[in-house]
Amino acid sequence: MKKLCLSLLAVPFFLLGQDNASFIENLTHIKVKMGHEAQFAEGVKMYKECYAENGGTDTWNFWSRLQGKGSVYAVTSRMENWAEMDEGADEASGKCRSVFPSFVSPHMEEIYTSIISYMPEISNDSSVAMDKVWVTYFQVKNNQEFMTVIKALSAEIKKAEGDERGYWYSFEGGSKDSPDYLVAWPFDKYADLDETRDGVWTVYEKAHGKKKTDNLRAMYRSAVEDSWGYIYDKSDSMSKED
Repeated sequence: MKKLCLSLLAVPFFLLGQDNASFIENLTHIKVKMGHEAQFAEGVKMYKECYAENGGTDTWNFWSRLQGKGSVYAVTSRMENWAEMDEGADEASGKCRSVFPSFVSPHMEEIYTSIISYMPEISNDSSVAMDKVWVTYFQVKNNQEFMTVIKALSAEIKKAEGDERGYWYSFEGGSKDSPDYLVAWPFDKYADLDETRDGVWTVYEKAHGKKKTDNLRAMYRSAVEDSWGYIYDKSDSMSKED
């Protein structure tokens, strides 16, 4: 089961573009207590080492959030389907679970877990493994109109550039404050962010004109309740990959 045992804490992006099929990801955000970052990282590394030594085969990625309040990590792990959740923790997880209450949990302030589904029909088709990613979250009040806009923009980007730019996920349930969707744009180095290229609305307007673009933008604004974004940088030392 591709799931980091944060469930042992009573609670896993980003695996990007794996293939053209849908899958499910566990996405957990952890806020670390101020001044406890080093201890938390060491605790996670202890668990990772213990898990590997005991033959554990599951994988996960740890991502450090650059902006925002406090020190926040996102942890991601992939499941092929919901049925994997019936399998429970593996033997290696059980042998290493004592690491959490002594070396990980004491350094955590908050934890929030989500389940998200990959949306291949509007996502980039290539398989990439980037160490940095810009993630934008969306809360929507009209799902049908939002998806109409996103599908139209994604299709135009693919027509103009050969493929979509990002990797889309939908949230499966959650609280009233949870996002409904996220899109992840991977990049190789921060200098890539200095490069300029047409925004998605510009690409669409060049193909369809200002009036149609303004109408689509108005639909987007009426459909979206809120949106926000963060940059995440992967921690190789805390991640466990194949």
